[in-house]
Amino acid sequence: MRNLLPIWLSPVLLFCGAVQAQSAPDAGIADAIQAYDRAWAAQDPAAFARTLAADYVYFTSKGGVRSRQQWVEFLGSPKFRLESAERSEIQVHRTADTAVVGSRWKGHGSYDGKAFRDDQRCSLVLARSTDGWKVLSEHCVQIVED
Repeated sequence: MRNLLPIWLSPVLLFCGAVQAQSAPDAGIADAIQAYDRAWAAQDPAAFARTLAADYVYFTSKGGVRSRQQWVEFLGSPKFRLESAERSEIQVHRTADTAVVGSRWKGHGSYDGKAFRDDQRCSLVLARSTDGWKVLSEHCVQIVED
């Protein structure tokens, strides 16, 4: 029995190591989200576009759908002013070359002279491509207190 213990423990230890490795966030995913947030905060359409997959889509909190081009143009619009933004409560769920990042996003500013203050729960879907992780889609909804 003593000689069998290493044989029994080997698969268990390998399984535990695999679970631990998968639960640690991929640095490439974190870098992609940080680049996305920096471009958004700087209102830099060119930098923002570089973080997006070619077929990126944004799903609005009211059920609308915005294309990559529409969202890049929105960010660069002189009507849009972002005063502050922060992302927290980040959770990464990854399988192979796809990751879903859940987070809380708070920001305030104005659009066309009308102030907004957002407190949202967001999910971003990222896909790994030959040039790194790219944001494929995003959907955010307002957090409403009961």
